[in-house]
Amino acid sequence: MRTKPDNFLKKNRALIISFFLPVIIMLGYFIFRQMYPFGKSSLLTVDLGQQYVDFFAFFRRTLLHDPSNFFYSFSKALGGGMLGEWAYYLMSPFNLLLLFFPGKTLTAGIMLLTLTKYGCAGLAFAFLLKKTKMQHGIALPLFSTSYALMGWFIANQLNLLWLDAAIFLPLIIYSLIQLNTQGKSVAYILLLGLMLIDNYYMGYMICLFLVLFFCWYETVNYQNMRNLFKHLWLFVSRSLSAICLAAVILIPTFFSLLDSKGQYTQESISFKFEYQPLKMLSKFVIGSFNFEQMPSGYPNLFIGSLALIGFLTYFVNSRFKLRERLMAFIITIFLFLSLCFEPLDLLWHGFQFPVWYPYRFSFIVSFWMIYLAARALKKNKFPKTWQIGLAALIYGGLIWYVLANLKKFSFISKETLSFTALFAALILIILGAFSYSKTSAKYSKLVSYMLLFLSIIEVSANAIYSLNNLSYLSQAEYNDPSTALRKNSKTLSTKDQSLYRTGQVYSRTKNDGLANGLNSGSYFSSALEKSIPDFFGMIGNPDGDNYVTYSNGTLISDALLNMKYFISAKDGSEVSGKQPLTSLTEKPDLKTYTSISSDKLTKTYRNPNAISLGYVANKKLKTMKSFYDNPINYQTQWLSDITNTSDTVKYFNAVNFNEVVFQNVNQQVNLTDATLRRNDLSKDAQVIFKFTPKTNDSYYLTLGSSLDSDNVTLFLNNEPLKQYSTFRHTVIVNIANNSKNNEIVLTAKFKKPSLWLNNFVLYRLNNKLVKSQLAQVKKQQIKIKHNSQRSLSGEVKVSGRNQIFASTIPYSTGWHVKLNGKEVKTYKIQGTFLGFDLPQGKNKIQLSYWPPYFGFGLLVSSLTLLVLLLGAIRKRFIAKKNKII
Repeated sequence: MRTKPDNFLKKNRALIISFFLPVIIMLGYFIFRQMYPFGKSSLLTVDLGQQYVDFFAFFRRTLLHDPSNFFYSFSKALGGGMLGEWAYYLMSPFNLLLLFFPGKTLTAGIMLLTLTKYGCAGLAFAFLLKKTKMQHGIALPLFSTSYALMGWFIANQLNLLWLDAAIFLPLIIYSLIQLNTQGKSVAYILLLGLMLIDNYYMGYMICLFLVLFFCWYETVNYQNMRNLFKHLWLFVSRSLSAICLAAVILIPTFFSLLDSKGQYTQESISFKFEYQPLKMLSKFVIGSFNFEQMPSGYPNLFIGSLALIGFLTYFVNSRFKLRERLMAFIITIFLFLSLCFEPLDLLWHGFQFPVWYPYRFSFIVSFWMIYLAARALKKNKFPKTWQIGLAALIYGGLIWYVLANLKKFSFISKETLSFTALFAALILIILGAFSYSKTSAKYSKLVSYMLLFLSIIEVSANAIYSLNNLSYLSQAEYNDPSTALRKNSKTLSTKDQSLYRTGQVYSRTKNDGLANGLNSGSYFSSALEKSIPDFFGMIGNPDGDNYVTYSNGTLISDALLNMKYFISAKDGSEVSGKQPLTSLTEKPDLKTYTSISSDKLTKTYRNPNAISLGYVANKKLKTMKSFYDNPINYQTQWLSDITNTSDTVKYFNAVNFNEVVFQNVNQQVNLTDATLRRNDLSKDAQVIFKFTPKTNDSYYLTLGSSLDSDNVTLFLNNEPLKQYSTFRHTVIVNIANNSKNNEIVLTAKFKKPSLWLNNFVLYRLNNKLVKSQLAQVKKQQIKIKHNSQRSLSGEVKVSGRNQIFASTIPYSTGWHVKLNGKEVKTYKIQGTFLGFDLPQGKNKIQLSYWPPYFGFGLLVSSLTLLVLLLGAIRKRFIAKKNKII
């Protein structure tokens, strides 16, 4: 007699195989590539290594050590609301697996997370096929493995936050079918609501597809108009209920996006094709992915030969009604147009062009194709011979087109194209042979195993060729700087538990602070508020639409932004037996700061000029102007407005170079904004700038955007200039301090025929005057007595009139201020920060943060959940009552 576990395993054997098959395939590849913990490499590449791994470390730190980070964090650049970040990056329930992987083992956790998502994608698709009785037995893993290892999943393996969408989609589709056929709405509402909570961005794409799928499904099962309107009502009302269920995340996130991604919404749309549509055929070839496809490639559509053949034969299969196939064809045309026609592409992406990873919704197209293929090959009812012949003709045309245009597709080789043709031919032969045979039903299981074997090899080959085209961080490249940062953070938190910022002179990524509990001023996120990069651009630090890097501070900005500590990497001569860490920037100003600690790889300094996060300033600061591409004027005006100093006072003074040597370059007398050209294009060109400081003050060089690493290589005293490589506004570079009478040599080596010396000016800072002014500000800084990530309180004394409280806390309507026990109105200063009016005398200040509209969203979600629970209880009560009767 079989036990219950034996019966369960036998009954669900195909589902279990559907989960483990893609897991085993990908685990084998990871072991072969020696990914940690199976070797010295790691899965970290591109955004997974530069961004997501730090968010995962932040996820662990928040849940295990500081839950207040869920709402607000001062590790987000200069500080910011985190609910939108969680909604986009971290709400996946799969992330809970990472709680068991601390420190350097986090990369092993990421591997487990990746494998789990591969397996769950296969399982979810197999579940859909089984429950809808489209396929059974060994055919389940046949199609589910094609789904789990489709080109989109492989190409976006590094974008772990998006993969949940491919897992949820089959489950949501099944719940929609249940809603239409049996009126069961709870599963649909919960699954769609959870998807929107998990990742609203990908959930939005699924919502669009649900409209298309509903139209197709109603066409397939149309009975009469009454039923149609009944199903439409259920679909619309339950979809809205799902949105309401997710309101706790969606509503506050929506208003958060208005300050971040919403600022970049495409205002003009061109009605044009983004590329020649036939080019997307190249993405059905094995291994049709490489690094160049990430920023601006074609949609990832690989699904394997069997699925593609099944999809093609579906439209000529007379087993399905003409109206069904016609509606499917219309939806297919719409989907493929969406992959190349700009207005439709923008629609799927929320009317914003993606920054890298284009056509992110192509997983939906792949799902649709594999779903129709599974329907066409239902229960091994193979297509007729002429249908297979037609599919072979179309497939042959695809191969011929790619071969004829092979030079245009850098991601395809003759080898991968040959393999594609081989697998397609073998599968077509098998299908054709058994379609012709009268005994095909007798050998259906054998055919399924043959097709499964070929499909496994084919999708595995695609994964191997595609992922081999990428480079990955070694475990040491991740672990060494991360370990140093964790150690630095722990040391500082032990020494000083107050609220302050910590600048970095070395870094691993822009999210080091987020990962390690340091308020570093740097950040990289798609949901970064626009005002923050605007501010960084004005003070002379690198910025972009979705990142900022505090790498180019001056004595003024270091002090006013409360950069109380700086962590610097020791150079090779100071490190014995270990690889030195990579420095982020030049920082001779550290000579004027106080060294407080040292370990094997790093040194930590305290900035004696650092001013608290809030201080008393003259009301002139409320009307301070913007100074794009003029960071010297901006910082001068900032300090002068705070202290009500005359506009004639200069902190920075322009300095001439003592000598300029032009080598293979046309000579110029006036350097600033001059355009230099090579004399002989066949030879190297460079300009050498020399100067000898006459004082021990700080010296800074401003570099316009044309002087980035794409155009010039800069050397300081014959060593490569340590400087963040890309910037779109003028930056300030600290090149000397305490260097009186020591010659400084700057060399600019051309990378192109000409070089524009955009905003190229050398300045000397009057250190004594600046420190005097900063000391004046410091006398009226807030004395913080209590602080957390989302609240702080303290006291400040105001000695004069016309004063305001100025902070370097980014402005948000979520901040609420009580002054001497009474709530006061706040306003934005410098287009960035929180400020409010102050009376004379001693003032007690309390600041607290609550995410805007979070309360309202929580109320809507709670009421929706309550209605669902009451509905379920009512149905159960009625069912029980009917059973008694």
